[in-house]
Amino acid sequence: MGLFSAMTFLVPFSIVVAYVLHRIVRRQKDELPLPPGPKGLPLVGNVNDLPTAGMLECHHWLKHRELYGPISSVTVLGQTFVIINDAQIALELLRDRSAMHSARPHMIFSSDMIGWKNTLAFSGYTDTFKLHRKNIAKVAGSSVSLSTFDRVQEEEAVHFLLNVLSSPEDLFAHIEKEAGTVILKITYGYTAEAHGKDPLVDMAVRTMHEFADSTVPGKWPVDVMPFLRYAPEWLPGAGFKRTAREMAARLHQTTEQPYQFVKEQMRQNKAKTSFLSQAIENIKSDSDTDMESVHKWSASSMFLGGADTTVSSLMTFFLAITLFPDVQKKAQEELDRVIGNRLPVSADRQSLPYIEALVSETHRWHPVAPMALPHASTKEDVINGYRIPKGSLLLPNNWWFTHDPSVYESPMDFNPDRFLKAEPEPDPRTWIFGYGRRVCPGRYVAENALFLTIAQSLTVFKFQKLVDENGNDIEPEIKFEPGVVSHPVPYRISIKPRSEKHEMLIRDGEKQYPWQESDAKALESVRW
Repeated sequence: MGLFSAMTFLVPFSIVVAYVLHRIVRRQKDELPLPPGPKGLPLVGNVNDLPTAGMLECHHWLKHRELYGPISSVTVLGQTFVIINDAQIALELLRDRSAMHSARPHMIFSSDMIGWKNTLAFSGYTDTFKLHRKNIAKVAGSSVSLSTFDRVQEEEAVHFLLNVLSSPEDLFAHIEKEAGTVILKITYGYTAEAHGKDPLVDMAVRTMHEFADSTVPGKWPVDVMPFLRYAPEWLPGAGFKRTAREMAARLHQTTEQPYQFVKEQMRQNKAKTSFLSQAIENIKSDSDTDMESVHKWSASSMFLGGADTTVSSLMTFFLAITLFPDVQKKAQEELDRVIGNRLPVSADRQSLPYIEALVSETHRWHPVAPMALPHASTKEDVINGYRIPKGSLLLPNNWWFTHDPSVYESPMDFNPDRFLKAEPEPDPRTWIFGYGRRVCPGRYVAENALFLTIAQSLTVFKFQKLVDENGNDIEPEIKFEPGVVSHPVPYRISIKPRSEKHEMLIRDGEKQYPWQESDAKALESVRW
């Protein structure tokens, strides 16, 4: 047989063999089982196996670990949910194989009907997502930018102390004000109201509560049955359409109003330097509406993300420090010994290992996002002999990863010493700030905000349980709200200055960081 004849035979033969092998491998792959899970109903699948209203999603999905093992699944109308109750599997899929598992689920309710797909948190893994991350990294990633944050955070931490001294019963409102004020100043150059409510801070708090509610996988009927989007609103069960419309209007205002505020301030040559003012100046053409949209939504992502996650962590901290007085005492001993008669600042972090450990323990004791933000698979994958279909929602149980008793000793205790042992327990930051290409770009800013507020608060205040009329302690409830971002349920504690000297230290802070005039009045005239 000549060379040409041989090639004429071998080429098609090789194609046939390759095709047959591909089909065999494909069939074997298709025949691999999904991760185990409960048996579903005909057509609708596991619709009855989703979390019930009011229950923390992480606790619901943790039951799967005992029943089905470290990785499990449910399928609802063809949508596969993969629940990950093993820390190493989460890292392997979401960090080490992030090229395949870095998308976000496209939820009809939150993504399309409300508009959260425009933000960094729920943007698909697209070029726009990469532009958002690049934008935010300019502000939250460089040492120069972080030093700017340090100055603003130190100022607002002192203002937080003054507000708590004035009305300790409004602790939650003061936490929200501090977090919102910092991020508004950095992002928009906006100065919030010094005392009482501020329109943008209040708007961000409400919008982020709605984000946490609207993005829970499987909660909204239209995400399970997309055709419901076209149902008339008067139809029983279609009330979600009005809810989505109201949430969409709030997200639109939260994004557009501060954006237009900056543009108006720039037109009047009154704008303070901010992320957005610099971004707008760098747009090369007035007709570049695409970049304008990217900058607008990058700013909104910074504002909303920074305004809520720190709030959750601080609410958790103040609850824990009240319930574990020995931790409070030990932290204050370190502060008194190292800092003395002044307020700690960002530069003191390296000198305060116990406070640093306390920050880590706050992250661990109740992660801000107990089930993380869900990832979605862009390609089919296999792990531990199980098939992960393309388009699956991946739900890592961060709460379990930070409470596994085989990893963390007495995990329900609030104990910073676990991170100061000769062999410290694992750093919760491995999980709690996200995975792979979806890791939080603002994590360093959040860390510093948490450190400053914790260190300064413990320097000057003592936190105790309230006492009833019979002298008995009133125990704050250790309970957390469901949602993608989880907060403690409201609680009440006693907050008092540690001494007259510490009260004077708080009041002296106003001399160094005087209150500034608010931009709230200028905001009222902005058309959006």
